[in-house]
Amino acid sequence: MIIRYKFRHFSFSIAAIAFCLLIAAHSEDKTNDSKTDPLKITAHSDLVLVPALVTDKSGNHISGLKQEDFTLLENGTAQKIATFEEVTSNAAQVARAVKENEFSNSLSGNGQAARVTIIVLDFINTPFMAQADARKQLLKYLAQSADAREPTGLYTLTRTGIEVIHDFTSDPAILAAALKMVNGNVDQIVDDLGMSGSGSSSPGGDAASHQGSKSSSHTAAQKESQALQKLAQDPEQNFRAFEQRIAITYTLEGLQQIAQAVSGIPGRKSLIWASGGFPFNVSDNMQLSPGRDSLIDVLPLYEHTWQLLNQAQIALYPVDVKGLRVLPITSGSGGNPKKFSQQKARWRELDTQSSFDVFASATGGRSYFGSNDLAKGFRDAVNDSSEYYMLGYYRDSSQTKPGWRKLTVKTDRDHVAVRARSGFYLSDANSDPAKNRSLDISTALQSPVDFTSLSLVARWNKVEAGKEPGTKHVNYEVRIAPGAALIDDSDKNHLVLDFVALAKAPDGKLAGQPMGQKVDVHLPPERLTAIRQQGVLYTDAVDLAPGDYNVRFVVRDDLSGRTGSVSAPLKVE
Repeated sequence: MIIRYKFRHFSFSIAAIAFCLLIAAHSEDKTNDSKTDPLKITAHSDLVLVPALVTDKSGNHISGLKQEDFTLLENGTAQKIATFEEVTSNAAQVARAVKENEFSNSLSGNGQAARVTIIVLDFINTPFMAQADARKQLLKYLAQSADAREPTGLYTLTRTGIEVIHDFTSDPAILAAALKMVNGNVDQIVDDLGMSGSGSSSPGGDAASHQGSKSSSHTAAQKESQALQKLAQDPEQNFRAFEQRIAITYTLEGLQQIAQAVSGIPGRKSLIWASGGFPFNVSDNMQLSPGRDSLIDVLPLYEHTWQLLNQAQIALYPVDVKGLRVLPITSGSGGNPKKFSQQKARWRELDTQSSFDVFASATGGRSYFGSNDLAKGFRDAVNDSSEYYMLGYYRDSSQTKPGWRKLTVKTDRDHVAVRARSGFYLSDANSDPAKNRSLDISTALQSPVDFTSLSLVARWNKVEAGKEPGTKHVNYEVRIAPGAALIDDSDKNHLVLDFVALAKAPDGKLAGQPMGQKVDVHLPPERLTAIRQQGVLYTDAVDLAPGDYNVRFVVRDDLSGRTGSVSAPLKVE
């Protein structure tokens, strides 16, 4: 569901009514102006950050490497490493700022790389019985192996969306108690053998192609019978193709929201994706079902997912929760339905492994399957983010062709293993920006998690009589933290921000329509100083009848696509 919202668009001359760029008002601020660094703030950074793990044969981190020990390539071309750091992440608790009448989406205030782990139980793509095994293995890990200092968040992914089971905590007992309250979901979309057509990109293709291999021995009557049978199956195949598309959409959108939720935390993050698989093989010739949808139909979802995961420095650790299964090897000959079903199950297993490998490689993680010891995957995901190297280079801005950019990280040390994400996706600058903007804001308004790409603080101000009888005019402010790269200095100090507020009753019903304002201005130099020192302040108001509400605030930087959101409870008397 996409929430429609109304925008008031102001030019700079009248935007000050509701949009206030903080200006240094005190004399001491003015005296310090001459001491500030040269004003150059840009929203379009071409810096590409690449976390890299370097380990010995035993999997232990190799410390003490220097920048000159590394080679970083994009599409086979060596890049000049501009930033370099050996990171030892901080395992301290990720805290949310808590102040009276202030509501922040900030997860860490020390600016250091935090070591956090996100665990997602995927009930969309996991058979019901395997869901129970996944919870059992995770409880085993929490009881025996979890580090009591390690901030961990627990989520489930269902066809109703992402659900926060427990926010980040370093207490394994609290997570275990929350996990025990999670019930399995019998409404998983993808069955244990995979959707129709999931084997279409695998060797051998679908059932019709197998029958076709022996078509020379078939009579005309047999061919007609097969055609009629295929025609009769089309409604079911169409339905399965539809369900498969839904599974893909829900899964990728869930991963996107998690990336948005932790993107404000510095450093490499580990996301353990406990799942029974993914709807189909991630390859250039994949199809949702024969003769129907293809890669191009879901490519934008994949592209945006890769972008958000890489921007958030998330490494995916897919764990096949189906565990160790023995699948029979069949010849695939003849028209034996049992043999074909077994072969299809084997293809499905290979597809699962292939898809998991692609997701892991693209983000710098590892995949785990074919094991009944899932706790090992959980442990490795946590340990990998403890120590690593962060390399950065400035991408050639003249290379604007959209598509996948392959990354390779090498070191001149012998007998070491280097693991980093295999690339990143460069979006099409000519894509539909209005559609992307609308979708980002709508998703942030509906998501149960706060988006943290932009650090926000909301607070309630004075309450006045509303224009309509029986309502109150509740004033509020939303502040964007200083230091956010919001201005494009190459375009006359251009600033484009969307502000949206949406109030909901405790039962989730909308209390009126979302209201927002788009601010599109070119700033004079003195206002750049104010933004750099004090951030951006936006003020407005909502008119509501007496009652309890939860108000969702969303801010999107339209120049970079970064989005911040935060929820604030409100009691109107």
